[in-house]
Amino acid sequence: MSSEVWPSTSTEKLPEYVVVAYPGVVKNASKAIGTLGGSQTITTAKRGSAEKSFSGTGTVLCVVIVRRKKSDPSFVQAEVVGMVSTVYTFKSMCDFHYLPIRQSETFLGCFENLVPKLIPLDLPGALSWWNRPEDDRRTPLHLPPYQFSRYSAPSSKLLCKETDFSPEKVKRKSAGHGQSLRSERKALSITVHSTAEFPKEPTEEAVNDANIRCKNDEPHRLLRELFEERPMWTRVGILKKTGLDDGLVKTLLQKFAFYILNGPWGRLWCRFGYDPRTDPNAKQYQSVMVTFRQHAKIPERQRLKIVTKNSERPGHVSVTSGSSLAPAVPSTYGSITEEHIDYVYTPGQLPRVRQMWYCICDVNLPIAEETVRKEFFAQGEKADLQNGWLPPKAVDRIRDAIKEDVKKLSNQIEEEEGILDETEEDW
Repeated sequence: MSSEVWPSTSTEKLPEYVVVAYPGVVKNASKAIGTLGGSQTITTAKRGSAEKSFSGTGTVLCVVIVRRKKSDPSFVQAEVVGMVSTVYTFKSMCDFHYLPIRQSETFLGCFENLVPKLIPLDLPGALSWWNRPEDDRRTPLHLPPYQFSRYSAPSSKLLCKETDFSPEKVKRKSAGHGQSLRSERKALSITVHSTAEFPKEPTEEAVNDANIRCKNDEPHRLLRELFEERPMWTRVGILKKTGLDDGLVKTLLQKFAFYILNGPWGRLWCRFGYDPRTDPNAKQYQSVMVTFRQHAKIPERQRLKIVTKNSERPGHVSVTSGSSLAPAVPSTYGSITEEHIDYVYTPGQLPRVRQMWYCICDVNLPIAEETVRKEFFAQGEKADLQNGWLPPKAVDRIRDAIKEDVKKLSNQIEEEEGILDETEEDW
């Protein structure tokens, strides 16, 4: 379809063309135009509203005829035929194009149309659809592809999940109604109870994941040497000794150690292949949980940032509670804002948190040192489930000694602060 126009860049008249990008392979132009409604329908649509489903893009193009000589392919002659002001494009012709067919059993290499067997084609056939002979009702199973239905264009997106009958899926579904849309975070670190079997080595997946996440060999070396020096550590001790970032340690620990959840060695990371329940020397690593009473110098609630060798502010503690810390105590006992969270309990220093876990060998008190040196009579080849390799109440006595030392230090600080306040008032 063309019309004479005057182009702005030339004094010659050039016809204007309207291009229709037919959505298919055109072998017969007349039949292709017929599928679009014929030339008259196309012309009417062109002159009508621009809200048609195949309205043009408005891009101005140019129609060029190129002739190439067969004798001399390098010689090319081009001629401008006209200007293209409108281009119609189609993304699809209908909802889906799918012909249900099956390979014919009678004629080899031919296919049989299943439409007459799937749906009635006329009213009489529909009325007698269920009265057909038994042989005619044996229609082969046929299910059109789901992605072709209810879409204006073919799509590979499925709106339903594939059925998963794995034991993990069934167990997760039986836990309750509804389904969490949050992606599962797969933890590769191993956590065991004190009565379970301790793993001998990490999983291959955990090792590969740690190697991929951290390409630098230095953090791997630090953790390897740390657990060679001592088989069991608290998390605070690992961060303090290695100086690594908390997130990096969390990623790499799955390669070197497993976590003990409860028992005499609860809250500790244990080296793979080491079982403290069969080693009497493991009594020095038994954990001591200490909860301190509320005190002005010990924050009620806070989020800890463990001090490392790379920290710019060794004593930094990010407090999440609304209460502010009390004024700094005299330098004899150390300032709260300058002290750092340590895995070792040192006499004469207030703890930085209300609750701490220590290994017995990390408690610098005479009763703890004596407990580590002293040999105790073993009740069997394995440690006791409650007390480990120590006699009953041994851990309680160490805990009471820590609390008593903190109480003594707190009273001494309060007395000195009282003297300072009285001196300021007299002055």
